[in-house]
Amino acid sequence: MNDLRLHECIIIERTSLFTVKVLVNSEHYTAYINNTGRLKGVLEKGKRGYCIENRNGKLKYRIIGVESGDYASLIDTRLQEQAFLIAQRNRLLNWLKDCRLFKRNYKLSSETIDFAYLCGGQLVLVELKSAVMNLPGNYAGYPDAPTPRGRRQIRELGKYVERGGVGIVVFVAGIPRSKGFKLYCNEDKLIGRTMQEARSKGVLFKAMGVYLDPFKEAILLHSPDLPVDLDCQDTYSRD
Repeated sequence: MNDLRLHECIIIERTSLFTVKVLVNSEHYTAYINNTGRLKGVLEKGKRGYCIENRNGKLKYRIIGVESGDYASLIDTRLQEQAFLIAQRNRLLNWLKDCRLFKRNYKLSSETIDFAYLCGGQLVLVELKSAVMNLPGNYAGYPDAPTPRGRRQIRELGKYVERGGVGIVVFVAGIPRSKGFKLYCNEDKLIGRTMQEARSKGVLFKAMGVYLDPFKEAILLHSPDLPVDLDCQDTYSRD
């Protein structure tokens, strides 16, 4: 994904679930953010962020990335989703390459799952999770906050698989050149058990690595199939 027209900004503080105070060209702005996670160790005061113009709503800017080494972590969940869709359409995800998108926001019992794909006549349900925590060793982590909704979705996928369906949870590892995905359990004490139970029922867990290159003003696919470790981690790194 190219031509993002980035605006460098300095993070001042998060002011609400959906807003961040930033400094752009020496002027203060309130920027929109669509990642509702705590972004522990990522969205920190004084860090360089990357904004784009916000085409919807009253706020001028939307923050989509935060510096991480030579590049930037992609924290924007909408762009993470677009990167996933583009990679799948271009047959870059071997585990989903012979599939076509059937429906977005698929209703599964009382929960909504991001995508339903048709793969050789089989309905495959896919739920994306944003993983932008930087765990030791440059592993991407999730979740950085309690996620009762995420647990419910994964449990419903487990039930769906038990009935003969196919369910996949995809962690979008948004940190630059991540080595893989690891589950972070310190903020949600029930997430580890939920993941393990779902895996025992046959839910598949995949991870893809993407990040923001501010020099090319582009989102790059680092890896379409990163290693996934569902053993609980309880520490994180600060860039």
